Amino acid sequence: MRVEIITVGDEVISGHIVDTNAAFLAHTAFSLGAEVTRVVSVGDEVEVIAGALREAMKRADLVLVTGGLGPTPDDLTPQAAADALDRGLILHSGYLETIKEKFRRWNLKFTPSDERQAFVPEGAEPLPNPIGLCGFKLEEEGKSIFFFPGVPRELAKIVERSLLPFLREKMQGGKEIVRASLLKVFGPTEAGVKEFLQGIEGDFELAYLPSFPEIRLRLVVRGADDEEVEARHQRYEGKISERLGIYLFGKGDEVMEGVVGRLLKEKGATISVAESCTGGLVAHRITEIPGSSDYFLQGVVVYSNQAKEKLLGVPHSTLERFGPVSRETAELMAKGVREQSRTTLGIATTGIVGPTGGTPKTPVGRVFIAIAAEDMIEIKKYDFFGDRHQVKLMTSEVALDRVRRYLMGHSSRSAGE
Repeated sequence: MRVEIITVGDEVISGHIVDTNAAFLAHTAFSLGAEVTRVVSVGDEVEVIAGALREAMKRADLVLVTGGLGPTPDDLTPQAAADALDRGLILHSGYLETIKEKFRRWNLKFTPSDERQAFVPEGAEPLPNPIGLCGFKLEEEGKSIFFFPGVPRELAKIVERSLLPFLREKMQGGKEIVRASLLKVFGPTEAGVKEFLQGIEGDFELAYLPSFPEIRLRLVVRGADDEEVEARHQRYEGKISERLGIYLFGKGDEVMEGVVGRLLKEKGATISVAESCTGGLVAHRITEIPGSSDYFLQGVVVYSNQAKEKLLGVPHSTLERFGPVSRETAELMAKGVREQSRTTLGIATTGIVGPTGGTPKTPVGRVFIAIAAEDMIEIKKYDFFGDRHQVKLMTSEVALDRVRRYLMGHSSRSAGE
């Protein structure tokens, strides 16, 4: 199945917002074995949107459009779709009642301009949108077009309820059987991953998808027989996983913080965090996982020396002698937060994330990460590169990876060492 994606909005083509919707839709389609052949962004002009739709329909089996739905004058996608397919734009009575009911439920005043959202091209099928109002689907000469709102949260919900079932049915019902999986790697570079996998050959597709600070691998196996394709997919995935070893931390939708949370639960362990250079990012990532209160007890951001002294008991003499970015300070931070919260593990981060603040002795990117347990304390020095955001993100990733490796009983050797 050939898929094209169109994102609509002046805010996208002007660079005022980053187009995450296209990436999300492409990932969704690709994960089920569909072939995404083109991604196009257009502004809020009826003729331009209509033209993009006509062109996409010539090439693709499925077109996914996001943006330009809503009650405002610049929401022109429905009219453009009607023009592109030579259909009338009509008021969908069922769609209108659904919108009014949501306004009543949300205690919102329904205005004449809100009725605009119920105007869709003839033959349109509204899509369930549990947290919003917009979205519809059209069929044209055996091809399908999905129209999604531009709000990422709404898009994700509609995709889950409508697009995913559609794709699964279409991909399973076709002549070609497709099995795809996403493998997530942290530690080696892309070149390093390729070296690990050198010599693994066969009838499969393997795409390298760098997503800083991780490397993601998309494995796709195709064929005509369901059992044979499944067996081949499992075989190749097993070979790749074996080669990658500890560097392979997750599959599919798994994220590093989720893997760490699962391991903490399995071990009956708890964790606390003391952060300086990461400013709470490690704690934020841990608590993004539902149920994290079972194992995450405390997080403190000790950005200043005074905070390190007052909240964690780091002696003034240590800070004066060794500095806040030092092995000694990181050790006392990890021990201090663990003792205060009485957790199984205590994690600490301290460093210079830049772009200023570095010195010849302690350059920008210098970070110390410490992990403390009852019977051990381990502190490691890293020299990360990149901008401020990248250094903070890499620090948080390494800190979580260190916890993952500790809980798995592996060496803590990780990225940056």
